Amino acid sequence: MKQGRGFTPDLHAGGYYVTPQRFAQLIGLGDRQAIVQRWIEQGDLPSRCIGGQTLVDLAALLLMTEPDQS
Repeated sequence: MKQGRGFTPDLHAGGYYVTPQRFAQLIGLGDRQAIVQRWIEQGDLPSRCIGGQTLVDLAALLLMTEPDQS
């Protein structure tokens, strides 16, 4: 197996999801996952329910954070 380069998804293509727990780890809140869960419940963090599991929608989050190209 080739080492070195990490996985870099094309978030603009859509369809990339992570668990709330993994998202919390990625943003440095691994020990405070309840905050991420609250953001999801309040609708502040885009998510989807897939197979009965709530997942953070990273592509939708990227779209929310990009400046308008008007």
